[in-house]
Amino acid sequence: MAKMDCHFFPNMPAVWICDGCQTQYGEKCIPAGRSHHWGKLSPTCIRCNSALRYLGSATGAKPFWQNLPHFFAYPLHPNSLLVIGLLSLGAVLLGSGWLSLILLLFGLAVVVKYGFAIIEHRGTGSTTAPEVMAVLSGDEHHLFLKFVAVIILMGAIVGVSAQFGEIVAVVVAGFVTLAMPACIMILAVEKSVGRAINPMAQLSLMLAVGWPYLLLWLCTQIISAGPVYLVEGLVEVLPEAIIVPALVFLMIYFTFVLYTMLGYVLFEYQHELGFANVDDDSEDELDQAAFEKAKALGEVTVLVRDGKYTPAREALRRALDIVPDDIELHQHYHKLLMLLDDQRALGNHCEYFLGLLKRNNQLGSGTAVLLEVQSRIPDYQLDDTALAVELAGLLRRQGQHKAVLRLFHNRHKTKPSDPLLPAAYLQVAKVFVEYLNDDAKALAIIQFVLKKMPHCEEREQYLQLQDAISQPAPVPEP
Repeated sequence: MAKMDCHFFPNMPAVWICDGCQTQYGEKCIPAGRSHHWGKLSPTCIRCNSALRYLGSATGAKPFWQNLPHFFAYPLHPNSLLVIGLLSLGAVLLGSGWLSLILLLFGLAVVVKYGFAIIEHRGTGSTTAPEVMAVLSGDEHHLFLKFVAVIILMGAIVGVSAQFGEIVAVVVAGFVTLAMPACIMILAVEKSVGRAINPMAQLSLMLAVGWPYLLLWLCTQIISAGPVYLVEGLVEVLPEAIIVPALVFLMIYFTFVLYTMLGYVLFEYQHELGFANVDDDSEDELDQAAFEKAKALGEVTVLVRDGKYTPAREALRRALDIVPDDIELHQHYHKLLMLLDDQRALGNHCEYFLGLLKRNNQLGSGTAVLLEVQSRIPDYQLDDTALAVELAGLLRRQGQHKAVLRLFHNRHKTKPSDPLLPAAYLQVAKVFVEYLNDDAKALAIIQFVLKKMPHCEEREQYLQLQDAISQPAPVPEP
């Protein structure tokens, strides 16, 4: 099918589409879209609230002609290889008589039944061959008999067409040959002989696939002819005793390669063919908290892209009520408050967010948050002085000197009895001495702290800083 990308996450396949506004959503926008979290109804469009239509899981699948190595590797899975191996060994028992005929028909039935299981299994997106016993334990659809019936009826159609002239017979035979891959795929999915031989159903499938169907037909012809050319070479090198098992092995192997390719085409074009409701949901089950987080992040991405900041904020708040300490949600909430320029909410959230980062040993990333808040609220200060002091140390090392000064500007007036005031002002004094070369202001701070709080824990550090300032600068030698 034509590659359909999510409108909001580049290079991510679209999984849902809104028929109302034609918006295409990927897994990040609509997480676990087919899970019980969404209730009995399908998810709704974030933009217009219409019900979304499931596109299937193949919107990002490679074109089948780019996946040929996979088709040849698929039958080598232990499940399918077991079927091929047993039937190849069973070929040794074939001889003449009714018993051999019965064994031959049984082998053909196994190949057809397992081959159709491959088409159906691969059509759902599974990359492993179906279980042997699950396929061979029953045949409620009688696929072998239906397949035989289809071959006989298709041959009869060609035969009857000959009664209307040679040109008609050639045209009909050509169409039947061309439509055979479509016929097999329809039988595998719909289990109906009538539908499989219906030329309108065949033509509908071919047109849905489009021009690649011609390439598919060509590939089926080449793969079908594979055993013929290989056997010609093997006959000359293999012992006579294993020529028959080798021939059977090759014929079944290439048959399974062919059926794998047909199954993949069903998977690739499931949307165009109307098979998107097959059970191809391979999503990992999310718990409620993880789902609410993923759902909120998807909504926010869409709403922010559309400039709908207030609804995006509401979606995040609902998620934060369920997952209150999720850092990623708080990062998005901070960005939204910046976009909304809600200074009051921004300041309140900053304090909580920085504390959350500290509790999770991620305070280093909090300096960027603080700097953004200071850009909107120049006189912003944290109420938690211990947190502010730790941030000030990080800011100094990052060269954000003015941010440190803003963080503690007039702290002695706003929090005069704060026991951590000496620690805070020590950061300020160091900025003046080490980075701004303003010893006068640094001395003023040192003298103020030593006078007002002479017994503070930082006294020795203040005295050392004062001595360093008081020492005369070295005189350069002449």
